[in-house]
Amino acid sequence: MIEKIRLSGIVEYGKHGVYPHEKVNKQKFTVDLILTLNRTSVEDKLESTVDYDKIVNAVRDVIANTEFDLIESLAAQVAKVCLDFVAISEVEVTLHKPAAAQALGIDEVIVTVIRLR
Repeated sequence: MIEKIRLSGIVEYGKHGVYPHEKVNKQKFTVDLILTLNRTSVEDKLESTVDYDKIVNAVRDVIANTEFDLIESLAAQVAKVCLDFVAISEVEVTLHKPAAAQALGIDEVIVTVIRLR
């Protein structure tokens, strides 16, 4: 049995990018997650799955309290934090950086990483 949970539109501000102004001024980042669960029980209990609140807070913490030059590295760190939750066997992280898109005059800059336990 495969179960997936999607969490979309996780917003946080952080200092990620290669340019000096990106290290000074926080920018908006949005994250979408697809979590594949490794549940050994179908019990109707929170302990048998993942707590969305804890995952969202962990993702926001990574964005707000780390600094990476590359958004690929930021997305990989978000994936790592998600895989720290025992019930998650695979995660797909899609990271949006709207300010970069605006600077380029395009619709979006998006990076997606997939990691397995």
